[in-house]
Amino acid sequence: MRHLKKAELHAHLNGCIPTDKVRELIVRFGVRIPARFDVQTDLNVLAPVKSLRRYFKPWKVLKKLPQGRECLREMVLAACQSLAHDNVVYAELRNSPFNIPRLNSISLHESLEWLTSAVEDAAVLCGVKCKLVLSITRHKFHPNHAPELLQAIKRVNSRRTIVGMDISGDEDAPIDKDIARFFRKAKGELGLGITIHAGETGRLENVRWAIEHCSADRLGHGLAIAKSPKVMQKVVARDICVEVCLTSNLRSGQVRRIEEHPIRRFIDFDIPFVLCSDNPQVHCATLSDEYELFIQHFNRRDLIDGMHEKQIQYSFATKLNRVQ
Repeated sequence: MRHLKKAELHAHLNGCIPTDKVRELIVRFGVRIPARFDVQTDLNVLAPVKSLRRYFKPWKVLKKLPQGRECLREMVLAACQSLAHDNVVYAELRNSPFNIPRLNSISLHESLEWLTSAVEDAAVLCGVKCKLVLSITRHKFHPNHAPELLQAIKRVNSRRTIVGMDISGDEDAPIDKDIARFFRKAKGELGLGITIHAGETGRLENVRWAIEHCSADRLGHGLAIAKSPKVMQKVVARDICVEVCLTSNLRSGQVRRIEEHPIRRFIDFDIPFVLCSDNPQVHCATLSDEYELFIQHFNRRDLIDGMHEKQIQYSFATKLNRVQ
């Protein structure tokens, strides 16, 4: 599997950084560790947990990075190196546009300059065509953020490094419904692709909201889709791609056993999907490992052989090129 060319469409930047590198950065930049957090064990999720909130425990520290521009450059380079080692040739890294300004007391525009520059440099050094998907945490978005963020993207994105927008975080957390209007604007005015973490916790209404209100091109996880033939029909009719993250779904406790994963329903219903790793270094499971897991339990090598072509087909860089 490692020899196959791959494209990664659902991977969070901080979840792609090798754990040893995270520990080094924590020490070197003096990151304060929360109480009852063990950096030797709590930066990884290696066994199923009971809830998404428990699954997010590593982010209590991961969200304290980067501390400065050089720290960010090292983070992005380490992430791209780990992906390149797995023969990932194209990647869309997700990261919050608001965390960097908060940590470093800089403007949103400057933070996007830091991000795009770090990604562009790492792509050259590692030989990975790397792009950015800006991921907004559900409960931290305010409508006042929208104009500033849109303007900042316009100013820094001459090289089309930012290709998409995402909503992530705990699906049970409250959300400002105005975020949907912002996403439609990002799609209409900037041509950005839209992906939404929806249906990961089994809430079908989040999938409907992502499709109908946010004009989603892709859905992150999308486990709940399998509950409704009507929703599955809509996903197929609109050619919406599901970003399937097998290991993540098992570790977060959203799927009890791999045999119960709704990907079997996706296959039977001809729903477009791509395999993704989500947080490969947190799980210690690469995209190659996801391929192995899929073949072992679902015995469809033909789908793996065509996976890279499908990943490129549904990539946001491809979508942006079509728009241009």
